[in-house]
Amino acid sequence: MTTGLASRIDLLRRLTLRPLPLLGAFLIAATVPGLASSPEGLSTTTEGFVTGRGKAPSVNARSQELQFQVVRGEGISSEVSDPPAAAAAVSAGKSLRAGVPPNGAQKLLDQPQCTICLEGSASATWTGSTGSFEVDHVTNWRSKTTGPMDLRVVLTSTLPVWGETITYRSFSDVLSLNPLSVGYQYNNVASGDVTFYGSSMPAGTYYQLLYLRENVGGSWGYVDWILFPKLVTCNGVGCSTVASCSEDLDTMCLIGGRYRVTSIWKNQYAGGTISTLHKATLTSATGAFWLTDSNTYEYLIRINTATDNGRAWIAIPTFTDVEFWILVEDLVGGQAKTYHSLPGNRTLIYDPSFFVYP
Repeated sequence: MTTGLASRIDLLRRLTLRPLPLLGAFLIAATVPGLASSPEGLSTTTEGFVTGRGKAPSVNARSQELQFQVVRGEGISSEVSDPPAAAAAVSAGKSLRAGVPPNGAQKLLDQPQCTICLEGSASATWTGSTGSFEVDHVTNWRSKTTGPMDLRVVLTSTLPVWGETITYRSFSDVLSLNPLSVGYQYNNVASGDVTFYGSSMPAGTYYQLLYLRENVGGSWGYVDWILFPKLVTCNGVGCSTVASCSEDLDTMCLIGGRYRVTSIWKNQYAGGTISTLHKATLTSATGAFWLTDSNTYEYLIRINTATDNGRAWIAIPTFTDVEFWILVEDLVGGQAKTYHSLPGNRTLIYDPSFFVYP
């Protein structure tokens, strides 16, 4: 890397991060004192985040008493969601939900299609083989009572897509939930002390989900999930979390928080003024940068991980000929690269070879 690029990377690294505020208070229903150390000697905490989904039940709806039992077990499962149920939610007008994050910020993999929804803050904490998980609410927005449900923490090696099959490994014991009536919700759902199966996870890096399933006619399928902002890395003996990306006005986090992306430009038409560009996260893999108008994008970036050469492909189309730099950091692989668009350039920047993936 040249000295010039190194200095620009240092400049971008000095950008002040301002984490988005949580929507509502984070409620801790249980603590886990005195946990044993993990094989790596690390105490691992996964910080929860607000999904921005759902709305409070009507004033006439009371919360049912939460009844559950912990079911021990582990293994691999593949499941698919219920697209007809998602369509029913839209027809019932439940796609319009309150609690939208401030400043138009979007949370990763927010599922507006859910009809039985995980809502509010969620967290999972473990040290070694002991830990717990919790979520503020489980709400039934359907027009009928749910079937039996269960909740657990799972790991998946690929970024999940709503409506498609998810292949996962059970990372924790299961919390079983009784059927939930129409318009009712469970509040402060907490597992208490349960077993986590880090020692049985194959070596690799995983996305971590709080995973809600429902049993309909003897068949289990997922009905909602929350993607935690920290990835999990396992070495065949134990697991720990990976440094995560924190979004703010100027920092976007793509591919489940694995890639941190920031940008500055030097406007040759304004005396060489250097400015930090603001971000707009469009999808989990695509974002845009803007300066004065959040509806007018100066350039985009897309990170494509569904590739055939063991690399993540970077594409940066531009709508300006102002000079700019985009810093992409892989927080899992430890790689970083600055992409430089020269003054007057109006062509696509494309890199299918630098970033190793997975």
